Amino acid sequence: MSVEAEVEYLAGRSERPVYYASSAGRDARHEIDQPMRVVRVAVEDARVREDDEQARELGQHPSGFDLMRFASAVKNFLDPAQIESVYETEIVDFLQRVTGASRVHIFDHTVRASDPGLRERKQVREPATLVHNDYTSNSGFVCLREQLGDEAEQLARDRFQIVNVWRPLVDPVEDYPLALVDARSLADDDLVDTERRAPNHVGEIQLALHSDRQRWFYYPRMRPDEVLLFRTFDSIDGGRRPCSIHTAIHLPDAPADAAPRESIETRAFVFYE
Repeated sequence: MSVEAEVEYLAGRSERPVYYASSAGRDARHEIDQPMRVVRVAVEDARVREDDEQARELGQHPSGFDLMRFASAVKNFLDPAQIESVYETEIVDFLQRVTGASRVHIFDHTVRASDPGLRERKQVREPATLVHNDYTSNSGFVCLREQLGDEAEQLARDRFQIVNVWRPLVDPVEDYPLALVDARSLADDDLVDTERRAPNHVGEIQLALHSDRQRWFYYPRMRPDEVLLFRTFDSIDGGRRPCSIHTAIHLPDAPADAAPRESIETRAFVFYE
Protein backbone atom coordinates (compact mmCIF):
# COMPACT_ATOMS: atom_id res chain seq x y z
CA MET A 1 0.00 0.00 0.00
CA SER A 2 1.32 3.48 -0.81
CA VAL A 3 0.21 7.10 -0.74
CA GLU A 4 0.81 9.88 -3.25
CA ALA A 5 2.61 12.89 -1.78
CA GLU A 6 4.21 16.05 -3.09
CA VAL A 7 7.88 16.56 -2.26
CA GLU A 8 10.21 19.46 -3.04
CA TYR A 9 13.43 18.91 -5.00
CA LEU A 10 15.99 21.18 -6.60
CA ALA A 11 14.77 22.01 -10.10
CA GLY A 12 18.24 21.53 -11.60
CA ARG A 13 21.89 21.10 -10.75
CA SER A 14 23.68 24.20 -9.48
CA GLU A 15 27.33 24.60 -8.58
CA ARG A 16 26.71 25.87 -5.06
CA PRO A 17 23.11 26.30 -3.89
CA VAL A 18 22.57 28.14 -0.62
CA TYR A 19 20.03 26.97 1.96
CA TYR A 20 18.98 29.54 4.57
CA ALA A 21 17.86 27.72 7.72
CA SER A 22 14.78 28.86 9.60
CA SER A 23 14.62 30.08 13.16
CA ALA A 24 11.96 29.07 15.67
CA GLY A 25 8.46 30.50 15.85
CA ARG A 26 5.23 31.04 13.94
CA ASP A 27 6.86 32.15 10.68
CA ALA A 28 9.62 29.55 10.64
CA ARG A 29 10.47 28.61 7.06
CA HIS A 30 13.56 27.82 5.02
CA GLU A 31 14.72 29.56 1.85
CA ILE A 32 16.77 28.32 -1.12
CA ASP A 33 18.53 30.61 -3.60
CA GLN A 34 17.75 28.22 -6.49
CA PRO A 35 14.52 27.24 -8.28
CA MET A 36 12.73 24.29 -6.70
CA ARG A 37 10.50 21.63 -8.23
CA VAL A 38 7.50 19.95 -6.60
CA VAL A 39 7.13 16.29 -7.64
CA ARG A 40 4.33 13.87 -6.80
CA VAL A 41 5.83 10.55 -5.69
CA ALA A 42 4.53 7.20 -4.46
CA VAL A 43 5.48 6.68 -0.81
CA GLU A 44 5.34 3.06 0.29
CA ASP A 45 4.31 1.74 3.71
CA ALA A 46 7.59 0.73 5.33
CA ARG A 47 5.81 -1.27 8.02
CA VAL A 48 5.14 -3.98 5.44
CA ARG A 49 8.44 -3.94 3.55
CA GLU A 50 10.42 -7.15 3.42
CA ASP A 51 13.36 -7.14 5.80
CA ASP A 52 16.55 -9.15 5.31
CA GLU A 53 18.16 -9.60 8.73
CA GLN A 54 21.28 -11.04 7.09
CA ALA A 55 21.88 -7.78 5.22
CA ARG A 56 22.07 -5.66 8.36
CA GLU A 57 25.34 -3.92 9.12
CA LEU A 58 26.10 -2.55 12.58
CA GLY A 59 22.53 -3.49 13.50
CA GLN A 60 21.12 -1.10 10.90
CA HIS A 61 18.90 -1.69 7.88
CA PRO A 62 20.74 -1.40 4.53
CA SER A 63 18.19 1.17 3.33
CA GLY A 64 19.71 3.59 5.84
CA PHE A 65 16.65 3.80 8.10
CA ASP A 66 14.60 1.61 10.39
CA LEU A 67 11.73 1.80 12.88
CA MET A 68 12.51 0.66 16.41
CA ARG A 69 10.62 0.45 19.67
CA PHE A 70 12.14 2.82 22.22
CA ALA A 71 10.02 4.16 25.07
CA SER A 72 11.26 7.13 27.10
CA ALA A 73 10.77 8.22 30.69
CA VAL A 74 10.90 11.92 29.69
CA LYS A 75 7.67 13.80 30.48
CA ASN A 76 8.53 17.16 28.90
CA PHE A 77 10.82 17.22 25.86
CA LEU A 78 11.12 21.01 26.10
CA ASP A 79 12.71 20.77 29.56
CA PRO A 80 16.51 20.96 29.10
CA ALA A 81 17.08 19.36 32.49
CA GLN A 82 15.07 16.26 31.58
CA ILE A 83 16.75 16.06 28.18
CA GLU A 84 20.21 16.20 29.72
CA SER A 85 19.63 14.00 32.77
CA VAL A 86 17.21 11.42 31.33
CA TYR A 87 16.94 11.45 27.55
CA GLU A 88 20.61 11.65 26.67
CA THR A 89 21.36 8.67 28.91
CA GLU A 90 18.53 6.75 27.24
CA ILE A 91 19.80 7.65 23.76
CA VAL A 92 23.38 6.59 24.51
CA ASP A 93 22.22 3.25 25.93
CA PHE A 94 19.85 2.70 22.98
CA LEU A 95 22.44 3.47 20.29
CA GLN A 96 25.16 1.39 21.88
CA ARG A 97 22.75 -1.53 22.16
CA VAL A 98 21.41 -1.45 18.59
CA THR A 99 24.64 -0.53 16.75
CA GLY A 100 27.34 -2.04 18.93
CA ALA A 101 29.11 1.32 18.98
CA SER A 102 32.04 1.69 21.35
CA ARG A 103 31.15 5.33 22.03
CA VAL A 104 28.21 7.69 21.44
CA HIS A 105 28.40 11.48 21.51
CA ILE A 106 25.13 13.46 21.34
CA PHE A 107 25.44 16.99 19.97
CA ASP A 108 21.99 18.28 19.00
CA HIS A 109 18.29 18.07 19.80
CA THR A 110 15.65 19.77 17.62
CA VAL A 111 11.93 19.96 18.44
CA ARG A 112 9.53 20.68 15.54
CA ALA A 113 5.80 21.38 15.19
CA SER A 114 3.63 21.65 12.09
CA ASP A 115 1.20 24.16 13.64
CA PRO A 116 2.30 27.84 13.56
CA GLY A 117 0.60 28.57 16.89
CA LEU A 118 2.42 25.72 18.60
CA ARG A 119 5.71 26.87 17.09
CA GLU A 120 5.20 30.37 18.42
CA ARG A 121 4.12 29.25 21.87
CA LYS A 122 6.89 26.67 22.28
CA GLN A 123 9.51 28.48 20.16
CA VAL A 124 10.31 25.44 18.04
CA ARG A 125 11.01 24.93 14.33
CA GLU A 126 8.84 23.74 11.44
CA PRO A 127 9.01 20.26 9.84
CA ALA A 128 11.60 20.25 7.06
CA THR A 129 9.61 20.09 3.82
CA LEU A 130 12.33 19.79 1.20
CA VAL A 131 14.23 16.69 0.14
CA HIS A 132 17.65 16.72 1.77
CA ASN A 133 20.34 14.95 3.76
CA ASP A 134 21.92 16.68 6.73
CA TYR A 135 25.61 16.29 5.79
CA THR A 136 27.98 16.12 2.82
CA SER A 137 31.10 13.96 2.48
CA ASN A 138 33.03 16.98 3.78
CA SER A 139 30.73 18.41 6.46
CA GLY A 140 30.52 15.19 8.47
CA PHE A 141 34.25 15.46 9.17
CA VAL A 142 33.97 19.20 9.79
CA CYS A 143 31.18 18.59 12.30
CA LEU A 144 33.38 16.04 14.08
CA ARG A 145 36.15 18.63 14.44
CA GLU A 146 33.70 21.30 15.60
CA GLN A 147 32.16 19.04 18.23
CA LEU A 148 35.13 17.06 19.52
CA GLY A 149 38.12 19.29 18.77
CA ASP A 150 41.44 17.68 19.65
CA GLU A 151 39.92 14.19 19.71
CA ALA A 152 38.61 14.40 16.14
CA GLU A 153 41.76 13.36 14.30
CA GLN A 154 42.14 10.19 16.34
CA LEU A 155 38.41 9.34 16.18
CA ALA A 156 38.33 9.78 12.40
CA ARG A 157 40.91 7.01 11.96
CA ASP A 158 38.20 4.46 12.72
CA ARG A 159 34.74 4.29 11.23
CA PHE A 160 32.07 6.59 12.62
CA GLN A 161 28.56 7.63 11.65
CA ILE A 162 26.20 10.48 12.37
CA VAL A 163 22.72 9.17 13.09
CA ASN A 164 19.36 10.77 13.75
CA VAL A 165 16.91 9.41 16.33
CA TRP A 166 13.51 10.85 15.34
CA ARG A 167 10.64 10.54 17.83
CA PRO A 168 7.03 11.75 17.42
CA LEU A 169 5.54 13.63 20.35
CA VAL A 170 1.92 13.24 19.21
CA ASP A 171 -0.03 9.98 19.48
CA PRO A 172 -0.34 8.96 16.70
CA VAL A 173 1.20 10.94 13.82
CA GLU A 174 -1.69 11.59 11.42
CA ASP A 175 -0.05 14.10 9.10
CA TYR A 176 3.43 15.36 8.15
CA PRO A 177 5.26 12.10 8.95
CA LEU A 178 8.87 11.77 7.95
CA ALA A 179 9.40 10.10 4.57
CA LEU A 180 12.76 8.68 3.47
CA VAL A 181 14.37 7.32 0.31
CA ASP A 182 16.03 3.91 0.40
CA ALA A 183 19.74 4.78 0.17
CA ARG A 184 20.28 1.85 -2.22
CA SER A 185 18.05 3.60 -4.78
CA LEU A 186 20.17 6.78 -4.78
CA ALA A 187 22.91 7.65 -7.25
CA ASP A 188 25.74 10.12 -6.65
CA ASP A 189 24.29 12.38 -9.35
CA ASP A 190 21.03 12.69 -7.35
CA LEU A 191 22.80 14.68 -4.61
CA VAL A 192 23.97 18.29 -4.68
CA ASP A 193 26.29 19.71 -2.01
CA THR A 194 24.69 22.87 -0.65
CA GLU A 195 25.85 25.62 1.69
CA ARG A 196 23.71 25.87 4.82
CA ARG A 197 23.55 29.30 6.42
CA ALA A 198 22.13 29.85 9.88
CA PRO A 199 22.50 32.92 12.12
CA ASN A 200 25.19 31.25 14.24
CA HIS A 201 26.79 28.76 11.84
CA VAL A 202 27.69 28.09 8.21
CA GLY A 203 27.88 24.45 7.13
CA GLU A 204 26.84 22.09 4.33
CA ILE A 205 23.91 19.80 3.56
CA GLN A 206 22.89 17.81 0.49
CA LEU A 207 19.83 18.74 -1.54
CA ALA A 208 18.48 16.33 -4.15
CA LEU A 209 17.38 16.05 -7.75
CA HIS A 210 14.44 13.82 -8.62
CA SER A 211 14.94 10.42 -10.22
CA ASP A 212 12.38 7.73 -10.96
CA ARG A 213 14.80 5.22 -9.41
CA GLN A 214 14.28 6.64 -5.94
CA ARG A 215 12.06 4.52 -3.66
CA TRP A 216 10.16 6.46 -1.00
CA PHE A 217 8.92 5.00 2.31
CA TYR A 218 7.18 6.15 5.49
CA TYR A 219 5.83 4.56 8.67
CA PRO A 220 2.09 5.28 9.08
CA ARG A 221 0.73 6.38 12.46
CA MET A 222 3.97 6.41 14.42
CA ARG A 223 3.59 6.63 18.18
CA PRO A 224 5.81 8.19 20.88
CA ASP A 225 7.24 4.83 21.95
CA GLU A 226 8.65 4.33 18.43
CA VAL A 227 11.65 6.04 16.85
CA LEU A 228 13.08 6.29 13.37
CA LEU A 229 16.81 5.61 13.38
CA PHE A 230 18.48 6.82 10.20
CA ARG A 231 22.02 7.51 9.04
CA THR A 232 22.95 10.96 7.81
CA PHE A 233 26.72 10.42 7.47
CA ASP A 234 29.07 7.43 7.29
CA SER A 235 32.84 7.93 7.25
CA ILE A 236 33.45 4.78 5.19
CA ASP A 237 34.63 5.52 1.62
CA GLY A 238 35.61 9.03 2.70
CA GLY A 239 32.03 9.92 3.63
CA ARG A 240 30.74 9.27 0.09
CA ARG A 241 28.37 6.42 0.93
CA PRO A 242 24.81 7.65 0.19
CA CYS A 243 22.53 8.13 3.18
CA SER A 244 18.75 8.40 3.23
CA ILE A 245 17.43 11.70 1.87
CA HIS A 246 14.25 12.66 3.66
CA THR A 247 11.44 15.20 4.08
CA ALA A 248 8.16 15.69 5.90
CA ILE A 249 5.10 14.94 3.75
CA HIS A 250 1.49 16.08 3.86
CA LEU A 251 -0.80 13.04 3.70
CA PRO A 252 -3.72 13.58 1.30
CA ASP A 253 -6.00 11.38 3.41
CA ALA A 254 -5.13 13.01 6.75
CA PRO A 255 -8.27 13.73 8.82
CA ALA A 256 -9.40 17.35 8.86
CA ASP A 257 -8.99 17.41 12.64
CA ALA A 258 -5.60 15.69 12.69
CA ALA A 259 -3.47 16.74 15.64
CA PRO A 260 -0.49 18.89 14.61
CA ARG A 261 2.68 16.88 14.22
CA GLU A 262 5.25 17.44 16.94
CA SER A 263 8.59 15.64 17.08
CA ILE A 264 12.06 15.67 18.54
CA GLU A 265 15.17 14.58 16.65
CA THR A 266 18.50 13.85 18.25
CA ARG A 267 21.77 13.85 16.32
CA ALA A 268 24.67 11.79 17.57
CA PHE A 269 28.06 10.47 16.56
CA VAL A 270 28.47 6.71 16.89
CA PHE A 271 32.04 5.42 16.91
CA TYR A 272 33.29 1.94 16.08
CA GLU A 273 36.65 0.41 16.93
